[in-house]
Amino acid sequence: MAEVYLGVDYGSKRVGLSHADDLGMAFPLPAAIEADPADRLEHIGREIVRLKVTRIVLGYPLSLEGERTARCGEVDTFAALLKGRFQLPVELVDEGLTSQSADDLGGRKPRDAKERRARTAGGQRDSRAAAILLQDFLNSRGIGDPS
Repeated sequence: MAEVYLGVDYGSKRVGLSHADDLGMAFPLPAAIEADPADRLEHIGREIVRLKVTRIVLGYPLSLEGERTARCGEVDTFAALLKGRFQLPVELVDEGLTSQSADDLGGRKPRDAKERRARTAGGQRDSRAAAILLQDFLNSRGIGDPS
């Protein structure tokens, strides 16, 4: 059975999402940006069902030195919630500088603070970060790697 992956970039207000299968290309999905955390989980659940996800890859906020940060506890709690709710394996992967990389891939820079806030609120940056962390995960395991 082929694996189907859901990449997750956790945030307390927005959860970036991405998708990939055994072909090894990660693509951003619409972020879970609902105001209520329960509604964000419902959004994630709909994507899991729609895509027939078999494994969740969750970004883990280690420091540049590879040490746990203050946010790791929050992500640990979220990982346990995902495992319990969806009964799927959850892989924790160092999210490194994915948000900064997502900014680099975001195309044209926002013209002003209003445009920057609109992009942030929509979750596009978060889902690009989720795609980057998922692609890194796939690459590290040789999934879809042509070599």
